[in-house]
Amino acid sequence: MMRNVMRTTRPTPLHLLVAGAAIVLALVAAPAFASSKYAGIYSSEAPDTTDAAGPAGPAFSISLGPDGSATVTQDFGKGAITTFGHWADAGSQVTIKFDDVEGKPTDPPMVLQPSHDGLQAVTWNHTLWGKTTPPPLKKEESNWHANKKHGFL
Repeated sequence: MMRNVMRTTRPTPLHLLVAGAAIVLALVAAPAFASSKYAGIYSSEAPDTTDAAGPAGPAFSISLGPDGSATVTQDFGKGAITTFGHWADAGSQVTIKFDDVEGKPTDPPMVLQPSHDGLQAVTWNHTLWGKTTPPPLKKEESNWHANKKHGFL
């Protein structure tokens, strides 16, 4: 004769420990910047020039990674300079603090604020740019953003 017997078990301390560890790991491992509206790739548009042989105007691009990493490439027409650092979302602006490079002084932080379809530098390294204001940056549509928009991430 067969009986249907339903047993209930109480969680053991081991069950509670494993469940708690999984929750903590999920919270810690979640990228803090993935939900930031600023994460993405930004670039300036190349200036129009009538003289193809003439000097190129300033070009500027920034990649703000969902993990807080930042890559900034600046070209003043004399060759591109790429620097690396980390960024923070302060709500109404983004601050990039550059990594130390052995043997060179660390660049001062760069601060950007939202502008038309992108970001505009409001604080930058005047030693590099001189009297020129960095051009506005337009956010590029990337595969990462398209995948996130469609629920794949």
